[in-house]
Amino acid sequence: MSFFPPLSVSDAIDKIEYNQYLLPAFQRDFVWPHTKIEMLFDSLMQGYPIGSMLLWRVDGHNTTSQRFYGILKKYRERYLNRSEEISTIGMPSFEVVLDGQQRLTALYLGLKGSYAYHGYNLAWKDNEYSVPTRYLYLNLKYKTGQKDNLNDSDDDRKYEFSFLTPDEVVAGDNIDKWFKVGDILAIKGMSQLNSYCRKHQIEDENAQEILSRLHDMVHLEKLVHYYLEQSADFTRALNIFIRINSGGLSLSYSDLVMSTTISGWMERDAKKEINGLVDELIKEYGFQVNKDFILRTYLVLYNDDIKFRVENFKISNAKEFESHWPEIRVAIKEVFQLVTDFGYSVNTLTSLNALLPIVYYLYKTDRVKDFCQKVKYKEDRSLIKRWLHVVLLHRIFGGQAEGVLKAIRDTVRKEIARSCEIFPAKAIAARLAKTNKSISVDEEFVQGLLYTSKDNRYAFPVLALLFPHLDYKNRDFHLDHCHPISSFNEKRLKARGIILADDNTEYFTEGDYFNSIINLQMLDGNENKSKSSKDLKAWVEEYSPSLKKHYLPQELDLVDFPVFVEKRTELLTAALMDTLVF
Repeated sequence: MSFFPPLSVSDAIDKIEYNQYLLPAFQRDFVWPHTKIEMLFDSLMQGYPIGSMLLWRVDGHNTTSQRFYGILKKYRERYLNRSEEISTIGMPSFEVVLDGQQRLTALYLGLKGSYAYHGYNLAWKDNEYSVPTRYLYLNLKYKTGQKDNLNDSDDDRKYEFSFLTPDEVVAGDNIDKWFKVGDILAIKGMSQLNSYCRKHQIEDENAQEILSRLHDMVHLEKLVHYYLEQSADFTRALNIFIRINSGGLSLSYSDLVMSTTISGWMERDAKKEINGLVDELIKEYGFQVNKDFILRTYLVLYNDDIKFRVENFKISNAKEFESHWPEIRVAIKEVFQLVTDFGYSVNTLTSLNALLPIVYYLYKTDRVKDFCQKVKYKEDRSLIKRWLHVVLLHRIFGGQAEGVLKAIRDTVRKEIARSCEIFPAKAIAARLAKTNKSISVDEEFVQGLLYTSKDNRYAFPVLALLFPHLDYKNRDFHLDHCHPISSFNEKRLKARGIILADDNTEYFTEGDYFNSIINLQMLDGNENKSKSSKDLKAWVEEYSPSLKKHYLPQELDLVDFPVFVEKRTELLTAALMDTLVF
């Protein structure tokens, strides 16, 4: 490995453009936020070092068994963050980036590509409204030391780089303020720079200095330093990658594990298969799955130690993973279909790790095929649903989940060996009772659940346990306030003749009572339509719903809300104490 003469930024961009810099299959996806790219350009403008890259020279004639990918040319948050495979057939040689991918990609996106990120408080949709395309611009009117232009930032930036949409560039008084950074690539030499300034009437001396500095930084200065590994040994290159990155904080162990998995799969493209499944799960079910979940699934299914360790993913493990991939893939998809049928969504499924014992159970008992549909598995599905609600409410998978996950997996494995005919929820509960992740319940725990607010992610599993009869599969359920929340304001209370006093004020003014499980119910579509924002007593008198099924006491008038709270708390506590215990 040797240190080679550095390159200019424009030279590096040309190498990316013509696929002279490629990525190995074991490299991770691009992960930098736009702010980090902006800071990188400021660092370069100030002459700060940005670290050395590590490249691996590859003979194109000896790469038939390996896959290589181009550096990302355009980035769209969530929708386009993966590089495309590049055919190296006919390429005499090229250089593979072992360390420095994020920096090189950032340089290209800033100078020649684009960066689209999600607009604040907008729905996630793959369109220009939700995720508008932005280009990197440099503020020519910014003067060093004017912190107000940088939103009073505490960092030491001297230049204002910003990813902007074309509309933002021309909005308000922005005319002549912003320079599109990529345009500097076509300006080579001081003569062209001066001509550009005259043509665009850039007469301000500070603006000219900023442009001149950008020109020198891109074209003249040799800022891209790199080491070059010239060995043709792929295993050596992989080991270098792992050793360099395992000592850093920016690359997770799952990224390193993924690198070995990719190199160990012989018949399939591991990167394409695993990322493809991740994209499929996101598109079909909406859950924010990542490769970590897929890799962890393999460990749970086939490895005694389920921690992300490089030693748990040797080439032999990777080959085993590949040989069982079709079955593992189907099992994962079936479980996501199952939890979707249970009514869960990305907002209510608080832990993906909770799905792994279910994957293990279906996979190892050969129940994957049509488990969601077959009548003979109805009781099994019902028990798994209740178990999932319970473990999520106990939040046992928070923090370091490997210990509790292994305990559950080992318990399921033991029960399968004993020929269990149904999901071993009771055995799991008994095992966890011996740990600090117990799922046993008492009245204090249940009372805490009752104060869960409507907009809390845990409101769904609580209500799903209380109202198990609804059609969750077809999403025919609605969280509804028993007493309409609109009733709980001083003006309306006064209109109802309710006078706030020391003994009742908290009930009518604190959301812990009127916006929590205590005042919530789950209704089907028809019930929700009939209930709407109707007064509770009026709704019951008109439609005669089952008070028992809805856990409603006799005291339904709003004026009796303090008594309603007390008696409904008793009804809900009794019901949850019964259903939470295995």
